[in-house]
Amino acid sequence: MMGWLDKHLVKGWREAWRWASVRGAGVFAAIVGAFAAQPDLLLGIINFMPTDPLNRAGMAIGVGLIAFFGPTVLRLWKQGGSDGAAE
Repeated sequence: MMGWLDKHLVKGWREAWRWASVRGAGVFAAIVGAFAAQPDLLLGIINFMPTDPLNRAGMAIGVGLIAFFGPTVLRLWKQGGSDGAAE
């Protein structure tokens, strides 16, 4: 089993918990879990959204960009390891 994992996963996958992208995914998972456990939290946040459709669309686009680029930047950022980068 370990040989299959070594063959199919990135080099150094056993230390993946150290990568900023994995830690960022953990934070995101905790936030999503909190919203799943208490949906009223999400409804409370929605009340702070602007009522103007143009502003609401802009904020939705901004949240989407953060949700995409946050993990992407964390994964591409040079992190730890002997050569300074995780593969």
